Amino acid sequence: MIRKDFIEAEIQKLALVLARILGLKNDGNVDDATELAYQTLSDNFGLDATYLHTATPEEFQEDLKNRKYSAEKLDMLAQILFESAYPFQETEETFAILNKTAAVFNLLETEYHQQSLDNIARREQIDKFLNNRQYE
Repeated sequence: MIRKDFIEAEIQKLALVLARILGLKNDGNVDDATELAYQTLSDNFGLDATYLHTATPEEFQEDLKNRKYSAEKLDMLAQILFESAYPFQETEETFAILNKTAAVFNLLETEYHQQSLDNIARREQIDKFLNNRQYE
């Protein structure tokens, strides 16, 4: 019971941070929002920018499996990763983050058997962006 309460409190905290990131973006402070997203990824998930930009999606997914996060925490991770790259720019960092976000979605679907309409829509955005790069 204590673990469940801890996880719920952690997810609520991450949801508030995500709302703050979205608020900063809505106010036109994309750089501040991105900085907050990366800080959150580092503080709450132990994922620094260098690792996110250099690890392969397979290494990243295996690392997440080993960390044994709850499905809710993985979902928050995917949302924060997505928002850290949105709006998408054609940079290697963006491509790396989007591949990691897709890896989290895959993990949620294959290991946790969870899907949501929001995640399906985000995956479609990612796929369109990444696939357009292949045809240039």
